[in-house]
Amino acid sequence: MNTKTLLSFLKFSSFFIFFGRAYQHLFWDAPYRSFFWDQHLLEPVINFIFDVSWQSYVTNLNTDFAIQILTRSIGILYLACAIISIIINENSKMWMRSVLKLGAVSLVFLALMITKDKFYHLIMFFEHTIQFGVPIALLYFLKHKNVPLLLFYLKVFIALAFTCHGMYAIGVFYPLPGNFVTMTLNILPIQEEMAKNLLFVAGVLDFIIAIAIFVPKLSKPALLYACFWGLVTALARIFSGFHYDFSLSIIHQYLYLTIYRLPHGLIPLLVYLYLSKNSLKKSKTVNSLVSA
Repeated sequence: MNTKTLLSFLKFSSFFIFFGRAYQHLFWDAPYRSFFWDQHLLEPVINFIFDVSWQSYVTNLNTDFAIQILTRSIGILYLACAIISIIINENSKMWMRSVLKLGAVSLVFLALMITKDKFYHLIMFFEHTIQFGVPIALLYFLKHKNVPLLLFYLKVFIALAFTCHGMYAIGVFYPLPGNFVTMTLNILPIQEEMAKNLLFVAGVLDFIIAIAIFVPKLSKPALLYACFWGLVTALARIFSGFHYDFSLSIIHQYLYLTIYRLPHGLIPLLVYLYLSKNSLKKSKTVNSLVSA
């Protein structure tokens, strides 16, 4: 794989993340209310700055309207970042990089809001490392072109995302999410207990993959599995919805969940293809030296 193909993978992965999140923010919702309606955190600020009671603040329709405006505005930012992700290159204007940086920071903030909304489970934040890490990796690669370090960063993103997903799936350290079980039951003709057992096995495999991708002899098959499982878990979001009804409304409701998760499969595939190409080059070099 040459650097041009590698860059294309990063660009399309960044596009899917931003486009999926833009879709969410423009048509649905995002968990910003968990911050703006946090009484313990914001009540002193609201009382001091606006000189109104907390009750007046949370019941005021203008407050909710302002949160909606903020959500839609961030959606527009993400849509701009999705477009920039595709067209940006080494010679692009500085403002493109600045917008992409702002989008990446916003994704980190979104991950923090999701973590807060999920009872401050720290692994929820790190489960999103691929999503907020890929735009940062794209900007890094455009500036430095350091492929070995880039691949290491991408492996770390993959390992963190899969480890955190596994910690939820095994249901030991954290409660097994109900939507994991529901998606499994909607897609596979099995009972609930079997679904939980399958998720436990998948969680254990997530841990193994997170380690194996750093072991040279195991990295390529581990990355292939990570690619497969990343795409399966992304597509499961929309296919599980078809259990209820096959309609445009179901596609509209679940599609964005699949779109911004596609890089969970694309990034492992990118690393796998680069390592495979590099191994092939080394093999040809060795063969040429032997034959000489």
